[in-house]
Amino acid sequence: MENNTWRLDKQLEYEGFIPLSKTPLTHPPPPTEYENEEILYNNVKAYIQKHLDLVNPLGYDVLTAFIFKTWIEELFDFTPYIGFFGREAVGKSRALEILKELCFRAWLTTGITTATLFRLIEKFQPTLLLDESEFLTSDEKRELIGLINAGQRRGIMIPRMNEKFQEAEFFNVYGSKCISGTEQLKATTTSRMITFTMTRNIRPIPRTLDKAESSKLRGQLLMWRFKKITEPKATTEFKELEPLSGRTFELFYPLYYSAPASARPNILEFSKELEEVKLRAEKTQLASMIFEAIINLKNTHVKRGLLMLKDIANYINREQEPQYWIGEQRIGTKCSQMGFEKVRTNRGIAIIINQQLIDRLRRDPRYSTELLNFSEKSEESEPFSPNARKGT
Repeated sequence: MENNTWRLDKQLEYEGFIPLSKTPLTHPPPPTEYENEEILYNNVKAYIQKHLDLVNPLGYDVLTAFIFKTWIEELFDFTPYIGFFGREAVGKSRALEILKELCFRAWLTTGITTATLFRLIEKFQPTLLLDESEFLTSDEKRELIGLINAGQRRGIMIPRMNEKFQEAEFFNVYGSKCISGTEQLKATTTSRMITFTMTRNIRPIPRTLDKAESSKLRGQLLMWRFKKITEPKATTEFKELEPLSGRTFELFYPLYYSAPASARPNILEFSKELEEVKLRAEKTQLASMIFEAIINLKNTHVKRGLLMLKDIANYINREQEPQYWIGEQRIGTKCSQMGFEKVRTNRGIAIIINQQLIDRLRRDPRYSTELLNFSEKSEESEPFSPNARKGT
C-alpha cells in the first residue's frame, strides 16, 4: 500500500498455447486497413479477372459483389447461390478455388454424405463450395437438393432422424452456396442460382493462384466486415430493382446492397439480362416440367385414361416454396397448348392421356426435361400445331 492506494503486482507464471481444432474453412489474417471501399472492391474484382476468364464481363461484378456479401451474411434473410456449369477443363473448379480464397469462412468440398453435410453446415456456417455436383445424382439426391433449396432462406430448419437416440434433430442450413458441375440441375434448384456457363479460356490465365494477394485481401475484407456490419442497415428497396420478378429481385438485392454505387449499374444490367433469358426460356421450360410430370405419373395416377391437373401441380410444386407454386389453371392452359384435351370430373379438371401425342412430344426438343431456366411470371400464349391436338 502506497499513499493510501493499493498497487497490485501480477506475475505471469506460465503461458500455454493450445492448437485450434482443424476446420475446413479458409480463415483470414488479422484485420487490415484499406484505403476505401471502392478501391478494395476493384482490387478484389481485379484478382478475379486475373485468374478467371468469363464469357460475360459483367459477371466479374456479380462474383465480386457475391464475395463481399458473404462477409456480411448476417444482414440478409435470403442469399443467392452461384452455379458454374460446363464441360471438363473450362474453369469451373478454378472459379470455386478463387471463391475459396476470398469468401468469408469458405469451405471447398466434393462428394460428401448428407448426414455429414447437415451437421457441418450448422457447426461452421460456411460459404459452401460444392465441386463436381454430379454427386447430387446419388441415392441421397433428394435430401441434398432439399438441403440446398431450404438453405437459401433464413429460419428454415431441416429435420433429420438421429438413429442412435431415435429422435428428430433440426438443422439450420442457411448460408451462401456455390455449385459446379458438368450436369445442369433441375429448375427448382437453378431458379435459386445465378448461373455461369463456363468455356475454355481465350486469354492467358495464371496456372496458380496468388495466395499472398488473396490473404492480404481477406484481411482487408475482414476489416470491411467489421465496419459494414456495425453501420445502420439501409432500408432502401432500390427502386431500380423493382421491375425484376420476385425471385430475381431476391437473388440480386444482397449483391446490390453489398457493392459500392459505382459497381451497381453493371450488376443491374446483368440481372436484366438474366431476367430476359428466364422469360425467353419460360414457355418451353414450364411445358417440359408438365411433360415430365405426365410421363412420371401416367403409370401411377391415371384412372380411366384421365390424369388430374391437381396431381400434375403437386408433382411440379413438390420442391417449390409456396409463393412460387404453379396453379392448376395455368397448368391446364399449357396442357391445352401442348395438345392434351381437358375434361371436367367430380374430382376436378383432368387431361385425357393420349399415348400417340405423348410419343410425338417425346421427339420434340422443346419438351426436353434437361431445360433449365424458369420464371414465376405468367407466359404469353404459346403457338401449337392443331394436328398435335388430334394426336396425328
